[in-house]
Amino acid sequence: MAVLGAGSVGKAIIYDLYERVTGSNLLVVDANPSNLEAASKIAGKAEFKRVELRDVDDFYRIMKDVDIAVNSLPGRFGKLSWVASIKAKTDLVDVSYSEDDPMYYHVQAGEAGVTIVPDAGVAPGLSNMMAGRAYAQLEEVRELKIYVGGIPERPIPPLGYLVTWSPEDLIEEYIRDARLIENGSLMKKPALSDLERLYVPEVGELEAFLTDGLRTMLRTLKGVEFMAEKTLRWPGHAEKIELLRTLGYFSKEPISSNDSISPAQLTAKLFKERLKGDSKDLVILIVQAKGRRSPSNMEIEYRMVDRYDETTGLTALSRTTAFFATGIVKLIAEGSIPGPGVLPPEVIGMDENLFALMAEWLSWRGIRIVERVTESRVIPPST
Repeated sequence: MAVLGAGSVGKAIIYDLYERVTGSNLLVVDANPSNLEAASKIAGKAEFKRVELRDVDDFYRIMKDVDIAVNSLPGRFGKLSWVASIKAKTDLVDVSYSEDDPMYYHVQAGEAGVTIVPDAGVAPGLSNMMAGRAYAQLEEVRELKIYVGGIPERPIPPLGYLVTWSPEDLIEEYIRDARLIENGSLMKKPALSDLERLYVPEVGELEAFLTDGLRTMLRTLKGVEFMAEKTLRWPGHAEKIELLRTLGYFSKEPISSNDSISPAQLTAKLFKERLKGDSKDLVILIVQAKGRRSPSNMEIEYRMVDRYDETTGLTALSRTTAFFATGIVKLIAEGSIPGPGVLPPEVIGMDENLFALMAEWLSWRGIRIVERVTESRVIPPST
């Protein structure tokens, strides 16, 4: 197996695969020597290669010699990894937050005999699996809401936030239009809109705003009347981010022809340098579904809260992202997962047995999914 990218999330993937799946039969690829050095301390007998992955051929040269690859690079590399996976006939689990549509490659992946699981992070990812399980339990889904956030244990000035994952993909969250379903139809709204407050027990009051995390569920979860994903942050964060966006700090276009980098690239660099400190964080994920299963109306909620691990030094965000991805790797390696083709995580959730296997895999690392089901019997009108 190979892990492409050994940053904060990649390192957690390496740690878990090395300990629970591959042992020394693992290849780690990254362009940054310090990332490789840090990874070598947790997976000493793995193989390490310093490689700059720029195009499909770079990915192919690595992937052609392995059975399964995990892409934990930023979103701009997602499409490259899908195409290389098909070309190399290598199964792929992709954590990147790509703006491209992975389902476009479903037929090609099937013809190549490979399984590609895109969006295999927290949200999209674990959120999709929970949504798929709720969807499969209901005959009719009226409403599906996802709330998710990776935040510091307490607000850290100036944004009440610290960066524990790719700052480039973080900025994408703030600038990419959010797609949602309203009255059964696909809609687009600006990210950061539809702001609301939400109280989470054991955490406190948070704010929630729209982001583009539904992804493949817009296509696979048919017949839902309302469906949206919102990102959670400490109160006040959205207003400050909106100011930065309005002033152009997230623009991808260079200010002038003489500039070699765009404002977004500079902002990402500053976020990485300045939004750090105490790495103790927490991840909150709540999936709520309302609908009907005869003869009752039913509400299903899945909830997961995870915190920084003092023992391993892994952040909650890296833990929840990585261990979901490694669980999928394990399913592929065992031949338990349906395929070939592009398999979105919600399809895994629709299968009760696969959902249980993934929940058990996460629970082994202390990540627990809590289910709550409420039923109210429908009383037919009197005649």
